[in-house]
Amino acid sequence: MDELKWGLIGPIEKAKAFIDDLQYATHPHRLVARLSIEERGHHQEGVQTYTDLYQFLQSDVDAVYIASPYTMHYAQVKQCLLQGKAVLCERPIAQSAEELEHLMRISEHNHTFMMEAMWIRFMPSIKKVLSIISNDGIGDIVSVKASLSYKPDGPGDTLNPGGGALAELGIYPVFLCTLLLGKPEYVQATGRLNADGQDDFFSAFLSYESGQYGFIETNKLVRGDSSAIIMGEKGSIHIKNPWNIKPEGIEIDYFDGTKVLHKSEWEGQGLYFELDEVYESVEQGVIESQLYCHHFSLDVMQTLDDIRRQLR
Repeated sequence: MDELKWGLIGPIEKAKAFIDDLQYATHPHRLVARLSIEERGHHQEGVQTYTDLYQFLQSDVDAVYIASPYTMHYAQVKQCLLQGKAVLCERPIAQSAEELEHLMRISEHNHTFMMEAMWIRFMPSIKKVLSIISNDGIGDIVSVKASLSYKPDGPGDTLNPGGGALAELGIYPVFLCTLLLGKPEYVQATGRLNADGQDDFFSAFLSYESGQYGFIETNKLVRGDSSAIIMGEKGSIHIKNPWNIKPEGIEIDYFDGTKVLHKSEWEGQGLYFELDEVYESVEQGVIESQLYCHHFSLDVMQTLDDIRRQLR
């Protein structure tokens, strides 16, 4: 494959990191089309703008990056898959496990690639954490604690318009616990709903049959420290603020008092790591990434559904 031709669904400002990071990818990527209704006056050289989804999907694109509000993801992913277009969709890819299972069936039936855009799964920071753990750097994991807080500056400053802390932020700490500990056996969640019925913050305790546990919390009322700590029998790993984007570093704190700091250094924001994963998967003709497969997304979504039921 000479290059992967991308189509974009969603506002330019929400996809800026995607567009900017194309230049850093190992494999050749090119944005050739975009679907836009609100931004008809915005033109980009070499990019064809469409206002109709059907016409957009008939264009010469290999893969579609979806950066629209999350309430639109399910319908848009579905249409892309039905037209045989590979899909990389921002988080969360659907609003429930039931919706995601339907998309998985379509992906399998049409043999079309689909992946939730959990970009940090492919970043050097998470790969470093997994390497430390696999090499017995901190011994067996005892617990995972992940916090995430983000207070919007205004109505337009939001990750997922119309969503609460769970919809906007919750998927990240649930992802980390699932990556390191698996799907929890038991979930206990609490939070506070605002006048609009959305959760301003929530916390959840995840327990596992092995005795391991996870504690996660997200907050849309403050901009506090967003870090993660993985406790092991020999020491701990501290993914510094902001742990879910580009952390200041990865610090290992051994119980003998020794500390080792690994700096997080890479170009751009880091979306190109997942873009190269899409390229390689499409080139191989597979329908899912081995590093972030459909069932992993489903495990995360089922945990989010469990938390959502308790909050509502």
